[in-house]
Amino acid sequence: MDSDEEVKQLKEYIKNLEVINEGLRQSFEELTTLYRLVDIIAEARTLERVLNSLLDLAAEVIPCHGAMLFLIDDTTGEIDVGLKRNISRKIENKINLQNKKKVIEWALKKNRTIALPDIKEEIDDSEKVTFVLVPLIAHDKPVGLLDLITETPEGDITSRDLSLLTILSKQAALAIENVKLYESMKKDEVNIIKALSTTVDAKDHYTSGHSQKVSEYGTHIAEEMMLQEREIEIIKYAGLLHDIGKIGMPDEIIKKPSKLSEEEFLIVRNHPVIGAKIIKEIDSLAAIVPIILHHHERFDGKGYPDKLKGEEIPVGARIIHVADAFDTMVSARAYRDMLPAELAISELRKNSGTQFDPAVVDAFIRHLRKSAVFNG
Repeated sequence: MDSDEEVKQLKEYIKNLEVINEGLRQSFEELTTLYRLVDIIAEARTLERVLNSLLDLAAEVIPCHGAMLFLIDDTTGEIDVGLKRNISRKIENKINLQNKKKVIEWALKKNRTIALPDIKEEIDDSEKVTFVLVPLIAHDKPVGLLDLITETPEGDITSRDLSLLTILSKQAALAIENVKLYESMKKDEVNIIKALSTTVDAKDHYTSGHSQKVSEYGTHIAEEMMLQEREIEIIKYAGLLHDIGKIGMPDEIIKKPSKLSEEEFLIVRNHPVIGAKIIKEIDSLAAIVPIILHHHERFDGKGYPDKLKGEEIPVGARIIHVADAFDTMVSARAYRDMLPAELAISELRKNSGTQFDPAVVDAFIRHLRKSAVFNG
């Protein structure tokens, strides 16, 4: 074999390697994108996050300067706009032309990603766009449709691009269904919590609204302490139910218009244990049980029911303890008048490090200053 032939074969070999490498590179990028989507979906707790993540990833496949997500209402079957991104009035007019209900239904029926050219013939080619319609189907059920608006000509959008968008759409559709189910379950959970909280407040008109205020204060403290979103949510619910054990207390004690006797106080001290037992029976509320059980523990270990000390006490319980004490002080009771906020805060400071966690007290005071409740 002469040298020219060898050089020719070597060039052909190198060219084939370049093609293979390019294919491997694209496959790697596709897998990376898919793995990112799976991670995002696993972490997403809201529909908005899932939809925004889908748009972000879809834009990496096909560069686009606008996008709309249409969702199908589970009850009515109507098609509504779920999310818009970079949609000008001009583009929206184009979308209205392209994506009438029949067009969306047609794309969903086709159940495949389709690139459609701009059908307005009277406009200049430089103004024309391509609409990439990506059906969102989960368990053979239409969930919605993603419409990407791109200046990439229809002919330049490859089958590989459409295939990757299809894979993304299938994962996203499942995520949308999962988040909808999660949000529905959360809604039911919140309704249960509110019903139980209302039952507690109904025991005594003097404490009506107390659980709501403790929940609000506790949430603000948790946010000020920069706790994780899920921790804040748990504290919010625990505040609503921290006194649920009082539904097992006799009315003559709960509604007594004077101070409790020592014997009566011992009975009331049992309400965290009773409350924890009640909530323990509801699997979805298991995370708030330790907060309910320990929201009367003291930072110095002299509280109840288990005399926990310092950081042995769950942080949520330390937060609710401060929120509970503050609202109790600033609220009127049958046997005493309410304290001004300044005096209640002074009491929190005086008992910081003994009854209360100093970090929690400091966080609460910072919140109150920001909300102009207290300026001292």
